[in-house]
Amino acid sequence: MFDNRVQTVLKETTRVRYMGGLLKYGEKDSTRLTLSTLICQFLLCTFAFIYWDIYSLVESSAATFHSSWASLEFLIVWRFTCFLAGAVAVFHMFKSGRGVMIVLLHDERKETTLHPIGFGKFVTFSSWTLLLNIVYFLIAGILSVNVMNGNQTPSWLNAILVVVFSAALGASLLTATIVRYIILPGEVRIKRNHDQMFNFPNQMMHNFAAVFLIFDIIFVQPDLSPSFAFFGLVLGTFYALFAYIFAFYGGGYYIYSFIDPRLHYGPLWLTGIAGAIALSYLGVWFGIQIMAYNFLIGTSFFIIWLSLILQFRTELEPTAESL
Repeated sequence: MFDNRVQTVLKETTRVRYMGGLLKYGEKDSTRLTLSTLICQFLLCTFAFIYWDIYSLVESSAATFHSSWASLEFLIVWRFTCFLAGAVAVFHMFKSGRGVMIVLLHDERKETTLHPIGFGKFVTFSSWTLLLNIVYFLIAGILSVNVMNGNQTPSWLNAILVVVFSAALGASLLTATIVRYIILPGEVRIKRNHDQMFNFPNQMMHNFAAVFLIFDIIFVQPDLSPSFAFFGLVLGTFYALFAYIFAFYGGGYYIYSFIDPRLHYGPLWLTGIAGAIALSYLGVWFGIQIMAYNFLIGTSFFIIWLSLILQFRTELEPTAESL
């Protein structure tokens, strides 16, 4: 962890952000074009939802979330355990004091380091991933208990289960991939101490959210539709909208520099993020099809995928500068 001397330096140091390559501001502000892209994405998802009658697909899919080669009792224990792990991580985020965030200031267009507390830690996309994970396992656990007791479940709750699961899948796998291949290598490259990336809440957000959801698939083998990838697009759209409102009218900063709508390639970044969530979901759907053909091959597919995107410890050796 950072000692007081390093924390003081981080708080007082604000550096001009490198705006080269794709991450640059053009001669004209791209905010209007980016927001137009945001609206078009949402309208596309709405049209798809109606045209393909996705709601009926969601209803039929929900029934497959409680049948398993494992017992229903095991599923209930598993799901409530995953829920409690996520809830403890959220509690720890509130109680653990100041965090560490490198953000892009909206007005100054510069990077700086902030130390958020409480709800300030929940502006990141990875925290949204954790919250989706918690909501899914809570609902799934409750509905599994309902099924075991022979009670009828409201159709709207079944729909929420499938929607949250589909969005959480794409988000958790994308989060783990970005952390493993972009964020952590960047920290290692500049030899900055990033021990906080491996504390319990961050492990839950960056690693175990994906692990829990994938193992739930292995246990249940739910019947999902490729059209559910649109839920990932909606999630990406909502997060971008939240990030813009937060930067313009709330906190005054972007937790991810590439999400600034004023960037020259802002619309491309927006579309790419939402598309990557949907693409991650489609990868899972493909794995489920393999599992339906051969359970062992499909399970191996998921285990290998997880092994490629998870990282549980730092590759940076402690240095005098980071102590």
